[in-house]
Amino acid sequence: MTSYLNIFVDTPQAERPPAEKNRRGQWEYEGTEIPAVGARDLTLGEELEPLTIGRPGEEPIAVLLPAFAVEANPRLEWARHAGKEFEGTEEKFFQIPFSLWQEHEEEVVGPWLPEHNARGLTRSLAIAEREFRFAQQALEASRLVRNCIVVLATRLGLSRRQVGESVGLSLGRVQQLNEDPPEEVVQVVEEVLEAAELVAKNIGVRPCPREDVPKPRALTHAELDGVIEAMLLLGLLEEAADGLQLTSDGATLIDASGPRKRKPVKTGKDRDRAGKASG
Repeated sequence: MTSYLNIFVDTPQAERPPAEKNRRGQWEYEGTEIPAVGARDLTLGEELEPLTIGRPGEEPIAVLLPAFAVEANPRLEWARHAGKEFEGTEEKFFQIPFSLWQEHEEEVVGPWLPEHNARGLTRSLAIAEREFRFAQQALEASRLVRNCIVVLATRLGLSRRQVGESVGLSLGRVQQLNEDPPEEVVQVVEEVLEAAELVAKNIGVRPCPREDVPKPRALTHAELDGVIEAMLLLGLLEEAADGLQLTSDGATLIDASGPRKRKPVKTGKDRDRAGKASG
């Protein structure tokens, strides 16, 4: 029984980015495009939950806003100017006419998130769903990287058998990844090869200090730095005291029989179009 409980005890409670509204007016975790779990607009009235002043059964005549909340929030500057400050028994308040409060209480001040604002199982459900969504995004990103490198490796001269043996994939799986890659994979591989070939040709066969690498016309200085970093990570370049040097894999970029001379990878859509044309 204890082993089953561990999945709840060990559930990661990671700090995640705050939620922000995208262009479509939907809440998502900042910088991720992941929809924020159970998010809805949080209004000023919900955030402050002010005390009301008035007779029972009649419309309030005023509300009391905590002074610390007013002073800490630039959006409440109107309350500082329009309100009457007085000391309560334990803290200071600003007394605001109820009619003025009604003009502002529906203003959206941020997201209401069950992972922060709810309690009990509702909060636990939201946290579990949030972690699942982040893990799912990480898996998709890892799958894209893996698929791109598999295709890139074969374009740079490794046999499909070599690729499979390197990572424990069957020859059939490697062949499948190469013969029917998504268009996104094809685009990434083509862009990487095109930029890396330009940089490789400018580096040449001898070591070249990073600061002396000629910038290709097609790349900005920032893009050149990015391509060099990508080539280092991919094992196409290595850096030593005497500068950058192409590895044996990177040297295929400037070999006369290198990848740019080979037939480009085709996607399933390309083959469909070719079949229709020949038919």
